[in-house]
Amino acid sequence: MAHKTIVVRIAGLCLLAAAPSGAAIAQGADPIAALPADKKAFLADKDLLAHFGLTLEKVRIALQARSPEDAAAYVDGLMAMVADAKYQPGRDPSEIALNPQARGWNSGTVVRPAFLDKLKRDPGPFSLKRYMFRKSGIPTFADAPVAIRKEDLVAGKVEVAFVGAPLDFSSGWRDAKHAPEALRGMDGLIGADADGGVDPGLVLSIADYGDLTIDSMAPDRGLDHVREMVAEMASVGVKPFIVGGDHTLMYPDVAAMVDNYGAGNVAVVQFDAHADAEVNSDHFLSDNQTLSRLMQDKVLRGSDVIHVGMRGREADSATQARLKTAGVRILPTSAIAERGWQAVTDDIVAGLAKGPRNVFVSFDMSVLDPGDAPASGRPVPGGIAMREAIPMIRQICSKTNVVGFDLLDTAPILDPTYVTRMSANYILHACLSGIAMRKVASKTD
Repeated sequence: MAHKTIVVRIAGLCLLAAAPSGAAIAQGADPIAALPADKKAFLADKDLLAHFGLTLEKVRIALQARSPEDAAAYVDGLMAMVADAKYQPGRDPSEIALNPQARGWNSGTVVRPAFLDKLKRDPGPFSLKRYMFRKSGIPTFADAPVAIRKEDLVAGKVEVAFVGAPLDFSSGWRDAKHAPEALRGMDGLIGADADGGVDPGLVLSIADYGDLTIDSMAPDRGLDHVREMVAEMASVGVKPFIVGGDHTLMYPDVAAMVDNYGAGNVAVVQFDAHADAEVNSDHFLSDNQTLSRLMQDKVLRGSDVIHVGMRGREADSATQARLKTAGVRILPTSAIAERGWQAVTDDIVAGLAKGPRNVFVSFDMSVLDPGDAPASGRPVPGGIAMREAIPMIRQICSKTNVVGFDLLDTAPILDPTYVTRMSANYILHACLSGIAMRKVASKTD
């Protein structure tokens, strides 16, 4: 039998496959009906077809003008690409080689002991100020004194401690590792909140706990350390404010809260343009699968998650349906636009009142409109405005028992102005103000 070469063009790819010639499929006949069972089963997988930019109907149209042999070869070509994309032992490495015999294998996470201090001091936060009535020449979060050991947090009765986690891990525009340094030097984290009526710096005991170490050559190695350190902070009654770093950090941050407060005792409010719920990645941890991994690893129940601000191309109906089935409550950006920020915030607070008492807020800068935060790692047009985000965060932090907060995905190098950094600090200040308002209210009850 004569053979010919057919060219299959799928989603910008060109696939060559050999197939015997033959008469075209009869007009009106279903070209898929004549395919073998294994090929029908392959085409029944909507997720696989979507990976090629195809649907079953698009495949049916593509096969209509082909012979049965050519139609089978077309599907064979798709199946071959899927098979070739899979991990193959012997061809593909399963891990990146590391040297566990290295003398400094864990040197990055060894805490400096007190006996090496040249100046002996009592435990507690200490100031880096040179001048009494001006900002320090060495910037700190919220112009706060510095704590470097757990004993400092305890002795200072610290209520809120900022800690940087300079992680650049996965997708998006990378520069999140410079965010802690950039935000320390930017205004917006000190002073009174005009709408909240408090100055959190006067109400709360705040400290800057420095930056946690991240191995920039193998950033996944640092996630367990972040989890341990954040859990340690929470264990002495501190509310950690983790400044990232990309959204991969939400995994160790939330896990640390669960380690401290117990499984089922932590609710999460995730402000994020993205679902971060991918389920078929070739890595186990990344920013775009943080939420799904937390649920798959049974760190979180879906019913304990409220997702705020989802929008854009990644918020497809299948992903949303999967999250809702798991119990996640989704309040997209469109809900805020249609109903107003106050109504949506009231819903969030009411929902949190029914769930675990301890609340962790994860704020990805992508939830904001790029006009207010052009330098987020994965910006999406049409986001929440700062005039909506600030009061939403302030009210959540004042009306619920927030035990931790992370601010993620600020990428300073992408912003030629100061807008993103300023917005980030104002978001942090809004939660600080809310916590201060809650403390003041508790004293007057």
